[in-house]
Amino acid sequence: MDWLIDTYLDELRKIRDPKTVETKEHLLKHLTAYADDLIDLDRGELIRFYESLQKKGLKESTIREILKTVRQFYHWLRQRGYSIEFDSEALKDIYRAKRRQEKKKKKYYSDEELELILSAIRGTLEGFDPKHPIYYLLVIFLVSSGLRLSEALSVKSKDVKVKKVLTSEGGEKEIWTVHVREGKFGKEREALVHFFRPEWKTLWEKWLERLKPDDFVFTYTIRYPKSTKTLVLKTDTAKRFFWELEKELKEKGYEIEVNAHRFRNTYITKLATLGFPVNLIAEWVGHSKISTTMDIYMEAEKEKMLETIIGKF
Repeated sequence: MDWLIDTYLDELRKIRDPKTVETKEHLLKHLTAYADDLIDLDRGELIRFYESLQKKGLKESTIREILKTVRQFYHWLRQRGYSIEFDSEALKDIYRAKRRQEKKKKKYYSDEELELILSAIRGTLEGFDPKHPIYYLLVIFLVSSGLRLSEALSVKSKDVKVKKVLTSEGGEKEIWTVHVREGKFGKEREALVHFFRPEWKTLWEKWLERLKPDDFVFTYTIRYPKSTKTLVLKTDTAKRFFWELEKELKEKGYEIEVNAHRFRNTYITKLATLGFPVNLIAEWVGHSKISTTMDIYMEAEKEKMLETIIGKF
């Protein structure tokens, strides 16, 4: 199949710019990684291919570009006399199902759902073995800071600041912030870190004490029988962990998705519920439009109102 892809790309180079061809070459590597030879992508095979791309932790937009590029390649093959199938209707059905799923998807975690995920990571949920503690720290940080996954994994110890301020009662209160170095579109910002449980704050205080100022906060070690290995948690590794945890939860009867964006939305919802101004929350999470933050908050408010109404009957 490689020589066919090379021929296809050579023809594209005559009519398309080098950057476009380079992108298509990269996207088509996902096809050659999935199958050594040309295969019919009928309904069943196309779904399996789609699921294999999801398992890699790729963004949905990236998966769509891969499938679009593969479809174009298969169209080129058929024009040259190859009897090869690409089920475009099945692809449309996949996208329709995905859209329905997105509409039904709840944007934030309830306290019970959050505790379920944390218990599964700790290994205190029946049938679950303990996971590496770094993932417990990660979930707590995502919920407490509202950072995107890539932003959180770029934070260094020196980026986390603790400031003491006087309260109106004359006491002292700690305010935690984090400097986001690599935000969306390269924008830097300061975000409030609000630990919703006292034990989370204690855990993070102890964790930061172990790190040097220039250490990434998600630096961790893996112990082997005769050695240890120090690693920095990467985005792909974290995404794969969330995917595997979600799969394990579903296998044991818990219908709950596990993803970083929903932890971020949980932060937004919790802060808004506590009375923090929505415009400040939008600034902390790096939303360019306050309406994005408001939509998440309003969904939570509607669900709570519905629960209150149901509780009266």
